[in-house]
Amino acid sequence: MIGNDIIDLHLAEKESNICRRGFLDKLFLPAEQDIIAAAAQPAAMVWLLWSCKEAVYKIIHRHSRERLYAPHHYVCALQQVTPTIVTGTVMHHQQRWYFKSTGMGACIHTQAAASLLLLEQVQVFTGYYLTTNYTDLLPGRVFYKDAAGIPFTRNRYTGECRPVSVSHHGKYLGIASI
Repeated sequence: MIGNDIIDLHLAEKESNICRRGFLDKLFLPAEQDIIAAAAQPAAMVWLLWSCKEAVYKIIHRHSRERLYAPHHYVCALQQVTPTIVTGTVMHHQQRWYFKSTGMGACIHTQAAASLLLLEQVQVFTGYYLTTNYTDLLPGRVFYKDAAGIPFTRNRYTGECRPVSVSHHGKYLGIASI
């Protein structure tokens, strides 16, 4: 199981007032708020943690088909933090999910998976949202959604189907596939 999320930091800054009273309390647990407060760039850390929660939410939704998003049920822990890559885990109901977030200019792109091994196998596309025809971005693969709207790709030559996670925000597009 894989998931991904992308955040256009310029658009997020315009759309959301993270300093608004109660904003952080609504989305983040006290330990996560401590991570935000200690960050060199607190606003970027808000969106990084949000992106991690959202990427795991997409995995849970893909499996359960339930659209129940309760941010406090997703608990983020950071493991490695560099200027361009952050790794860690998100716990959801006793299940550990692994994530990797990268910064590319003015966006944060997070991929999440059920295991570190699977996370290493994820193929990632991060770029500008120039097309709605994702097949152009996945050579040899055809993009489609099942009856529930869950995205997959099919190999044009072998017919093999694989899960894919698609995310877009503002002018950015993120795709994660295995």
